Amino acid sequence: MAHEIIPATDATIAEVEAWLDAEEAVHKAGKAAWEAGGEYDDIPPRGFRCNWDNTKRLWREHSGGIDILVVDGAAVGFQGFSLFEIRPDFRRRGYGQILAEFMISRAYDEGWSIFEIGIAPASAEPFWEAMGFALVPERPDRGAGTFAYKILPRRFELGGGERVPFVVEFYTPDERYGEKPTPICSFSGLGERAEDGRIRLPERVYCFDPKEDASLNWFVRIEVDGVEIHFDKLKRDSSKAFGLECDGGYTYFMDAIRPT
Repeated sequence: MAHEIIPATDATIAEVEAWLDAEEAVHKAGKAAWEAGGEYDDIPPRGFRCNWDNTKRLWREHSGGIDILVVDGAAVGFQGFSLFEIRPDFRRRGYGQILAEFMISRAYDEGWSIFEIGIAPASAEPFWEAMGFALVPERPDRGAGTFAYKILPRRFELGGGERVPFVVEFYTPDERYGEKPTPICSFSGLGERAEDGRIRLPERVYCFDPKEDASLNWFVRIEVDGVEIHFDKLKRDSSKAFGLECDGGYTYFMDAIRPT
């Protein structure tokens, strides 16, 4: 079957809403039957109709986009505003993977370092694990479901310039001021000194803790050639001056160190 992924239109939004309505009706009927005495062993899963009105409103307000998976002219899947769903009768046919790969690839192209999601229902967890996501059940998701993430690594080919040892570490405030500070994540290796003085890194370094959201009050420590040159909060202009940036997924990262 021919498929494509396109930006949402009024027509495709209406088509998705129709099958979300039908899915919600099946779920409610199954739940009512189960509560009345159990015609169903399992209640049919609920889709995202309960979130749809707000999602549609944000789309109409141009607060973000919705992508629609179209198969042979029919809108059978969508993703946008942290929602992702395939029409029930098109599941387990590879279309979820197609839409997920599109979503991840675009995030990479837009410069994201980490892709974070909340998985619901729990029956979808094996799918996302197969897509390379790590599940963190002990971390509450900001919405509902299981928090999961996928690192989008970026490695850089260095030239023939001088090699310089570096260390970049990230700390919570408690660790920063602790007796023996321990970073939440640490990166080290050999960078390349460029003509403009920057230290180009062989891979992206990023501030990420799978167990909690990063805070602007967290700290970044930078060491070059065995000398600590910076240890301050992520939000400081001085951290930005040394090369710290924030990507579209709100992850702080560095591709190069800019000694000042």
